[in-house]
Amino acid sequence: MKQKSFWLLVLFFSISSIGFAQYDGIVGSEGCMAISHDDSRIVAWATDCHVQRGYYDIAKNRRLASFGTDSNAIGHATTIPDQKVVSLGDSGVATLTFARPITNGEGFDFVVFENSLNHTFLELAFVEVSSDGERFVRFPSVSNTPCNKQVSGATGPVDATKIHNLAGKYCIGWGTPFDLEELKDSAGLDIYNITHVRMVDVIGTIDSAYASRDSRGNIINEPYPTPYNTGGFDLAGVGVLHRVVNVTEPAESRFRLHPNPCNDYFICQNLSAQNINISLYSSNGKLLKQWQQQEEQLQMDVSGLPCGIYWLRVGNEVQKLVIVR
Repeated sequence: MKQKSFWLLVLFFSISSIGFAQYDGIVGSEGCMAISHDDSRIVAWATDCHVQRGYYDIAKNRRLASFGTDSNAIGHATTIPDQKVVSLGDSGVATLTFARPITNGEGFDFVVFENSLNHTFLELAFVEVSSDGERFVRFPSVSNTPCNKQVSGATGPVDATKIHNLAGKYCIGWGTPFDLEELKDSAGLDIYNITHVRMVDVIGTIDSAYASRDSRGNIINEPYPTPYNTGGFDLAGVGVLHRVVNVTEPAESRFRLHPNPCNDYFICQNLSAQNINISLYSSNGKLLKQWQQQEEQLQMDVSGLPCGIYWLRVGNEVQKLVIVR
């Protein structure tokens, strides 16, 4: 009987813990995933933004948020409060586009910046992506913030370790990263050719008539109300970590690629540096494989790839690869 009671107790605590996983915390804490606005991995920024404003207080006031302009979300994010930001308001939406599409690479692929002045007053937003500008897919989000008491719209706080895949998780100058690999099975979405990124403001109220919910159906409790022209999620920028490569072939390259055309494999010689980055792209610039090469010569099996034209990037040099059968 005692043994049975023990295992029932274990089962109870196991079930109770489901859905309450702890995620990474504030900037500077161990395991924090935040990416700085000046991180060298950021290769580009959004080039256009369209904002549809939300409300001061969706439950009481139909006045719209008004701080900033659409253009404030374009280009490099900063650490200067309110200098370069656009406020969405309750349920507001911002849609951004880029000079070149974002692509799925190794690890995180893009990063969203908000302008919270501290680690706990976190105004959040859902993040969605599209490869055609029409169908958008939302990243699965989690909010484990308790809903027994409304988070104050004046002081907060929100615990970052209870938040996952919601933009605005970190303080100003530090962005929330997103990995397109999570959406690889989404119908109608090409994760190697993302043309649009969209932020949808989280309505932080715990009133079920207006509340936003995460992908598990949990009400998202965050600062509410924020009845000001600066209310809601404050978008400061979207940085790109991986984008579709410009596959214009240079006049000449130092590395040698043969046989070319190839059948089941090719050899790449004269690799001038160790730990050099190598990427293989389809004819339209979609990233297919990316790795670091340790040796001066590479032999790669391409028997599983269909016939056609490909591009091999070695460091900053690109050569055309043709596969025939």
